Parts: sequence; structure tokens; C-alpha cells
Amino acid sequence: MREWINDRFGTNFSEVDLSSVKDFSLIWNVFENVVCQNNFSIARTEEVIKNSLIDSTEFNSYLEYFKNRYVSNGTFTNRFQYLHFRNNDRRNLVEDVLLGNNTKNNDIILALLIIVYRYRNNLFHGIKRIQEIDKQRENFENANGVLKTLLNHFQ
Repeated sequence: MREWINDRFGTNFSEVDLSSVKDFSLIWNVFENVVCQNNFSIARTEEVIKNSLIDSTEFNSYLEYFKNRYVSNGTFTNRFQYLHFRNNDRRNLVEDVLLGNNTKNNDIILALLIIVYRYRNNLFHGIKRIQEIDKQRENFENANGVLKTLLNHFQ
């Protein structure tokens, strides 16, 4: 597949460049199956988190990554707009968590999952340009970490 993409789009991706994106597709599948009963919704995920005993401190490195990526000097960077929030995506919650205004355990976990969900939609609906997908490696590595950390609490 990598060779076809490189030939088709004039890119020069290595396996490492694409591995986190490929891994994301797999782990999202597991997450949606195990946690969301094959039908992701923010409301359903919020309910699952509310009924669990997951400690948000397990996600601290991911929270810091996303804060550093999307917030600078107390304001949102230009990158934040490229999450392409939709009306029901709870953008205000994500903003409050990233700014440190909301430190509630469950809200932190939910905000991180909403960011991961935005990555999912942007990837699966073609918003992320294939020619620049290698620049998303660190984003997807962190998204994968969020999902793995959550999934460690489920069978």
C-alpha cells in the first residue's frame, strides 16, 4: 500500500511514517467495538466513563501533549481550528479542559476522547491530506495512547 500511495501521490513515505495512522485505524476499531458497542457517540462514551473508576492521571502525558499542541500563552493556536468541531462535539468542554479551567476527572478523559474522535473523523472523511499524513505521526501516536490507556480498563 505504501508504494502505491508514494507512486500515486508523489510522496516518499516510509513504513514508520504511516505506522501510527495504520495503528489508529485498528485501535479505533477495537475501541468502538469494546467501549461503544460498535456505535460511537460522545454521549455514550461519557456514560461509560461516568460508570467507570478510571483515573484521569493515567492520561496526563496525553493531556500535556494536546495542551502544548493547541494552547499557547492561554489562547488557542491556529491548529485548534483544524480539529473541525461540529455542533454536537462539545467544543466548550474540550476548550475548558485544555485551558485548565475544568479539572474534573471524567471531563478530562472525555475531552481527550473527543480530540481523538476529531482525528478519526478528519482522517476517515478525507480532511487530512494524504500528502501530509506523515506530519500527523505524533498526533496519532498520542491518540493511540489515549485509546490504549482507556481500553486497558476493559476486557
